[in-house]
Amino acid sequence: MPGLKKQAVNPGTITLGVPSAFVTAGNVFKNLFRCRKKGLEFLGQVSIDSSTQRVKWEMFNEGYYDLFPCETPDIQESLQSRLLGQVAQLKHLPESHRTLVRNFLKECRAQTRQAGLELEEAPPIDEQDLQAIYDRLNEEYFNGRVEAQVEWGKNVKVPNRRSFSFGSYDSKNKLIRIHPRLKQEFVPVSVLELTVHHEMCHQAVPPVRRNGQWQTHHKDFKTKEREYCHYREAMQWEKKHWVKLMAPTPEQPS
Repeated sequence: MPGLKKQAVNPGTITLGVPSAFVTAGNVFKNLFRCRKKGLEFLGQVSIDSSTQRVKWEMFNEGYYDLFPCETPDIQESLQSRLLGQVAQLKHLPESHRTLVRNFLKECRAQTRQAGLELEEAPPIDEQDLQAIYDRLNEEYFNGRVEAQVEWGKNVKVPNRRSFSFGSYDSKNKLIRIHPRLKQEFVPVSVLELTVHHEMCHQAVPPVRRNGQWQTHHKDFKTKEREYCHYREAMQWEKKHWVKLMAPTPEQPS
Protein backbone atom coordinates (compact mmCIF):
# COMPACT_ATOMS: atom_id res chain seq x y z
CA MET A 1 0.00 0.00 0.00
CA PRO A 2 1.56 3.33 -1.03
CA GLY A 3 2.64 5.53 1.84
CA LEU A 4 2.72 2.66 4.35
CA LYS A 5 5.40 3.16 6.97
CA LYS A 6 7.22 0.53 8.96
CA GLN A 7 9.02 1.20 12.22
CA ALA A 8 12.80 1.20 12.03
CA VAL A 9 14.47 -1.62 13.95
CA ASN A 10 17.08 -0.74 16.55
CA PRO A 11 20.07 -2.79 15.32
CA GLY A 12 22.12 -2.14 18.48
CA THR A 13 25.26 -0.14 19.09
CA ILE A 14 27.67 -0.17 16.16
CA THR A 15 31.37 0.47 16.73
CA LEU A 16 33.63 0.84 13.72
CA GLY A 17 37.23 -0.32 13.77
CA VAL A 18 39.90 2.11 14.91
CA PRO A 19 42.02 3.79 12.17
CA SER A 20 44.71 1.12 12.53
CA ALA A 21 42.10 -1.48 11.58
CA PHE A 22 41.31 0.18 8.24
CA VAL A 23 42.50 -1.79 5.21
CA THR A 24 42.90 -0.04 1.86
CA ALA A 25 44.07 -2.14 -1.08
CA GLY A 26 44.01 -0.25 -4.36
CA ASN A 27 40.47 1.02 -4.76
CA VAL A 28 39.03 -1.18 -2.01
CA PHE A 29 38.41 0.10 1.51
CA LYS A 30 37.54 -2.41 4.23
CA ASN A 31 36.74 -2.02 7.90
CA LEU A 32 35.60 -4.42 10.58
CA PHE A 33 32.75 -3.36 12.84
CA ARG A 34 31.25 -4.60 16.09
CA CYS A 35 27.54 -4.58 16.84
CA ARG A 36 26.37 -4.93 20.44
CA LYS A 37 22.81 -6.06 21.08
CA LYS A 38 21.22 -7.36 24.30
CA GLY A 39 24.62 -7.68 25.96
CA LEU A 40 26.06 -9.74 23.11
CA GLU A 41 28.68 -8.64 20.62
CA PHE A 42 28.79 -9.56 16.94
CA LEU A 43 31.44 -8.96 14.29
CA GLY A 44 31.01 -7.89 10.69
CA GLN A 45 32.80 -6.19 7.84
CA VAL A 46 32.04 -3.43 5.35
CA SER A 47 33.79 -3.21 1.96
CA ILE A 48 33.75 -0.28 -0.48
CA ASP A 49 35.22 -0.69 -3.98
CA SER A 50 35.38 2.56 -5.95
CA SER A 51 36.55 0.78 -9.15
CA THR A 52 33.43 -1.41 -9.36
CA GLN A 53 31.19 1.12 -7.57
CA ARG A 54 30.13 -1.56 -5.11
CA VAL A 55 29.32 -1.28 -1.42
CA LYS A 56 29.04 -4.53 0.51
CA TRP A 57 28.74 -5.48 4.15
CA GLU A 58 28.15 -8.68 6.06
CA MET A 59 27.47 -9.86 9.58
CA PHE A 60 29.67 -12.87 10.29
CA ASN A 61 27.44 -14.42 12.97
CA GLU A 62 23.96 -15.26 11.71
CA GLY A 63 22.81 -15.69 15.31
CA TYR A 64 22.55 -11.91 15.47
CA TYR A 65 19.27 -12.01 13.56
CA ASP A 66 17.73 -14.44 16.07
CA LEU A 67 17.62 -11.63 18.64
CA PHE A 68 14.81 -9.83 16.80
CA PRO A 69 11.08 -10.59 16.57
CA CYS A 70 10.89 -9.28 12.97
CA GLU A 71 11.99 -10.54 9.58
CA THR A 72 15.69 -10.64 8.61
CA PRO A 73 15.33 -8.19 5.66
CA ASP A 74 13.86 -5.56 8.00
CA ILE A 75 16.77 -6.02 10.41
CA GLN A 76 19.31 -5.82 7.59
CA GLU A 77 17.71 -2.64 6.26
CA SER A 78 17.99 -0.84 9.59
CA LEU A 79 21.48 -2.18 10.29
CA GLN A 80 22.67 -1.13 6.84
CA SER A 81 21.29 2.39 7.23
CA ARG A 82 22.89 2.88 10.66
CA LEU A 83 26.19 1.21 9.71
CA LEU A 84 26.79 2.99 6.43
CA GLY A 85 25.66 6.28 7.91
CA GLN A 86 28.51 5.99 10.39
CA VAL A 87 30.98 4.82 7.73
CA ALA A 88 30.21 7.90 5.62
CA GLN A 89 31.35 10.09 8.53
CA LEU A 90 34.75 8.43 8.97
CA LYS A 91 37.53 11.02 8.83
CA HIS A 92 39.96 8.60 7.18
CA LEU A 93 37.54 7.53 4.44
CA PRO A 94 38.63 8.75 0.96
CA GLU A 95 36.17 11.23 -0.50
CA SER A 96 35.45 9.02 -3.52
CA HIS A 97 34.41 6.20 -1.20
CA ARG A 98 32.37 8.56 0.98
CA THR A 99 30.40 9.74 -2.06
CA LEU A 100 29.86 6.14 -3.15
CA VAL A 101 28.44 5.20 0.26
CA ARG A 102 26.08 8.17 0.36
CA ASN A 103 24.81 7.50 -3.17
CA PHE A 104 24.33 3.84 -2.30
CA LEU A 105 22.20 4.77 0.71
CA LYS A 106 20.10 7.17 -1.36
CA GLU A 107 19.49 4.48 -3.96
CA CYS A 108 18.46 1.94 -1.33
CA ARG A 109 16.00 4.38 0.24
CA ALA A 110 14.57 5.23 -3.17
CA GLN A 111 14.01 1.53 -3.87
CA THR A 112 12.24 1.18 -0.52
CA ARG A 113 9.87 4.02 -1.40
CA GLN A 114 9.20 2.52 -4.84
CA ALA A 115 8.28 -0.74 -3.16
CA GLY A 116 5.55 1.17 -1.32
CA LEU A 117 7.17 0.96 2.09
CA GLU A 118 8.67 4.08 3.55
CA LEU A 119 11.06 3.35 6.38
CA GLU A 120 10.30 5.49 9.39
CA GLU A 121 13.74 6.62 10.45
CA ALA A 122 14.59 7.21 14.07
CA PRO A 123 14.98 10.87 15.02
CA PRO A 124 18.54 12.27 15.15
CA ILE A 125 20.41 11.12 18.23
CA ASP A 126 21.10 13.75 20.87
CA GLU A 127 24.36 12.51 22.36
CA GLN A 128 23.46 14.15 25.68
CA ASP A 129 19.93 12.73 25.84
CA LEU A 130 20.13 10.91 29.17
CA GLN A 131 16.96 8.90 28.62
CA ALA A 132 18.16 7.68 25.22
CA ILE A 133 21.53 6.74 26.71
CA TYR A 134 19.87 4.99 29.65
CA ASP A 135 17.47 3.03 27.40
CA ARG A 136 20.26 1.85 25.11
CA LEU A 137 22.59 0.84 27.95
CA ASN A 138 19.72 -0.92 29.69
CA GLU A 139 19.02 -3.00 26.61
CA GLU A 140 22.63 -3.78 25.74
CA TYR A 141 24.15 -4.45 29.17
CA PHE A 142 21.26 -5.22 31.54
CA ASN A 143 18.70 -6.93 29.29
CA GLY A 144 16.21 -4.20 30.17
CA ARG A 145 16.09 -5.19 33.84
CA VAL A 146 17.18 -1.93 35.44
CA GLU A 147 14.18 0.15 36.52
CA ALA A 148 15.11 3.73 37.34
CA GLN A 149 14.58 7.32 36.35
CA VAL A 150 17.50 9.38 35.08
CA GLU A 151 17.92 13.15 35.13
CA TRP A 152 20.50 15.91 35.23
CA GLY A 153 21.36 17.17 38.70
CA LYS A 154 21.11 20.81 39.72
CA ASN A 155 23.94 23.09 38.70
CA VAL A 156 25.15 24.30 42.09
CA LYS A 157 27.45 27.25 41.44
CA VAL A 158 30.21 26.69 43.96
CA PRO A 159 33.61 27.93 42.68
CA ASN A 160 36.99 26.37 43.42
CA ARG A 161 35.69 22.93 44.33
CA ARG A 162 38.29 20.18 44.74
CA SER A 163 36.01 17.31 43.83
CA PHE A 164 32.51 16.39 42.74
CA SER A 165 30.54 13.24 42.07
CA PHE A 166 29.90 12.50 38.41
CA GLY A 167 26.62 10.84 39.30
CA SER A 168 24.54 9.34 42.09
CA TYR A 169 21.95 6.62 42.57
CA ASP A 170 19.08 6.95 45.04
CA SER A 171 18.03 3.35 45.72
CA LYS A 172 14.93 4.38 47.68
CA ASN A 173 13.47 6.41 44.83
CA LYS A 174 15.27 4.51 42.06
CA LEU A 175 16.65 7.77 40.71
CA ILE A 176 19.91 8.39 38.84
CA ARG A 177 21.26 11.93 38.79
CA ILE A 178 24.12 13.01 36.52
CA HIS A 179 26.25 16.06 37.31
CA PRO A 180 25.62 18.90 34.82
CA ARG A 181 29.38 19.42 34.41
CA LEU A 182 29.27 16.43 32.08
CA LYS A 183 27.13 18.51 29.70
CA GLN A 184 30.20 20.51 28.65
CA GLU A 185 31.12 20.12 24.98
CA PHE A 186 34.66 18.91 25.64
CA VAL A 187 33.43 15.91 27.65
CA PRO A 188 33.34 12.77 25.45
CA VAL A 189 30.08 10.87 25.15
CA SER A 190 31.88 7.76 26.43
CA VAL A 191 32.50 9.51 29.78
CA LEU A 192 28.83 10.44 30.06
CA GLU A 193 27.75 6.92 29.11
CA LEU A 194 30.14 5.31 31.58
CA THR A 195 28.73 7.52 34.35
CA VAL A 196 25.15 6.47 33.55
CA HIS A 197 26.28 2.84 33.26
CA HIS A 198 28.07 3.05 36.63
CA GLU A 199 24.94 4.32 38.37
CA MET A 200 22.83 1.61 36.73
CA CYS A 201 25.25 -0.98 38.09
CA HIS A 202 24.30 0.10 41.61
CA GLN A 203 20.85 -1.37 41.05
CA ALA A 204 21.90 -4.33 38.91
CA VAL A 205 24.68 -5.37 41.33
CA PRO A 206 23.55 -4.09 44.74
CA PRO A 207 25.76 -3.72 47.83
CA VAL A 208 26.77 -6.84 49.76
CA ARG A 209 27.53 -7.24 53.45
CA ARG A 210 30.93 -8.70 54.17
CA ASN A 211 32.83 -8.81 57.45
CA GLY A 212 30.10 -6.78 59.11
CA GLN A 213 30.28 -3.93 56.56
CA TRP A 214 28.33 -2.99 53.47
CA GLN A 215 30.43 -2.91 50.30
CA THR A 216 29.17 -0.97 47.31
CA HIS A 217 31.98 -1.21 44.76
CA HIS A 218 32.71 -4.88 45.36
CA LYS A 219 34.28 -7.33 42.91
CA ASP A 220 31.06 -8.24 41.09
CA PHE A 221 30.15 -4.56 40.79
CA LYS A 222 33.51 -3.70 39.24
CA THR A 223 33.27 -6.64 36.85
CA LYS A 224 29.88 -5.45 35.65
CA GLU A 225 31.09 -1.86 35.33
CA ARG A 226 34.00 -2.93 33.11
CA GLU A 227 31.57 -4.51 30.64
CA TYR A 228 30.99 -1.06 29.16
CA CYS A 229 32.82 -1.22 25.83
CA HIS A 230 34.62 2.15 26.21
CA TYR A 231 35.43 1.74 29.90
CA ARG A 232 39.20 2.01 29.59
CA GLU A 233 39.29 5.04 27.31
CA ALA A 234 36.68 6.87 29.42
CA MET A 235 38.64 6.25 32.62
CA GLN A 236 41.87 7.41 30.98
CA TRP A 237 40.17 10.58 29.80
CA GLU A 238 38.84 11.32 33.28
CA LYS A 239 42.29 10.98 34.83
CA LYS A 240 43.88 13.19 32.18
CA HIS A 241 41.24 15.96 32.21
CA TRP A 242 40.25 16.07 35.87
CA VAL A 243 41.66 19.57 36.37
CA LYS A 244 39.73 20.91 33.39
CA LEU A 245 36.52 19.38 34.72
CA MET A 246 37.06 21.15 38.03
CA ALA A 247 37.49 24.57 36.42
CA PRO A 248 34.58 27.02 36.68
CA THR A 249 32.04 26.54 33.91
CA PRO A 250 31.10 29.51 31.67
CA GLU A 251 28.02 30.08 33.84
CA GLN A 252 30.07 30.18 37.03
CA PRO A 253 32.02 33.11 38.46
CA SER A 254 35.79 32.73 38.11
